[in-house]
Amino acid sequence: MRLARRVTYGTLSMLLATAVAQVDFWPLSAYKLFSGVRTDTVTSTRLVATLDDGREATVGRGTDPVLSPTQGFLPRLADADPGTRRVMLTTWLEEAGLDPAEVRELRTERVLRVVDPTTLSWSETVESVSWTGGPVTGSGL
Repeated sequence: MRLARRVTYGTLSMLLATAVAQVDFWPLSAYKLFSGVRTDTVTSTRLVATLDDGREATVGRGTDPVLSPTQGFLPRLADADPGTRRVMLTTWLEEAGLDPAEVRELRTERVLRVVDPTTLSWSETVESVSWTGGPVTGSGL
């Protein structure tokens, strides 16, 4: 009987501690599935590519089945090793319809979006550039 209580209380304690600490460590979860607080401001990270002809393209906007679910990795791009970073960037660029060989520079921007309560339109402000890298095909990453 004591063993059953220890296992029960231990399991419940681990689940509660994981949820409070907001840690995802398999098989435990922080239960962040669909429970985001929605306010009039949103902070996000976006990937911007500067092409050889000087044009800039934001990579991963919209509902792309590959880009949308993986946007959460953008803030960790700066800490990734060069090989992993190259694979991530090449995949994102190709999925967005951009040729990695035509990209001169890449950067991640932290963006603040605010909705106007009267017009219900969003305005974006770039708060900071968190990572900048050279061409994917060269040694700039």
